Amino acid sequence: MKRTLALIIIVSACSSAPAPAPVAPKPAAVSAAALEDHAGDSTGTAIEVPADAPDGGVHFENDWMLNRFGPFQRRGGGTGVLNGRRYNVVKIELENGEEKTVYFDITENWQRD
Repeated sequence: MKRTLALIIIVSACSSAPAPAPVAPKPAAVSAAALEDHAGDSTGTAIEVPADAPDGGVHFENDWMLNRFGPFQRRGGGTGVLNGRRYNVVKIELENGEEKTVYFDITENWQRD
């Protein structure tokens, strides 16, 4: 009778938990006022009137304000130049009585041939 030597190998499998996903930094708090859209509120955020807008861009301006604010009445305004750019400043009154001043950059429209 042959003697059979049984060799038992015990393999211990090491299981390791996956590395935790990197944690994204918490975004800085932002005030509601900082999230407000200020398009057209100043010369720095003036709405550019396309160079090819007819009638000096008046229809473009009216359409933009109507889409932005709803029905309004023009109450005044004028044009001016600042840092080599020409602006049309329009004062309007909304249906709720709120008054707004909207700035349009008309430089390219005024320079067209």
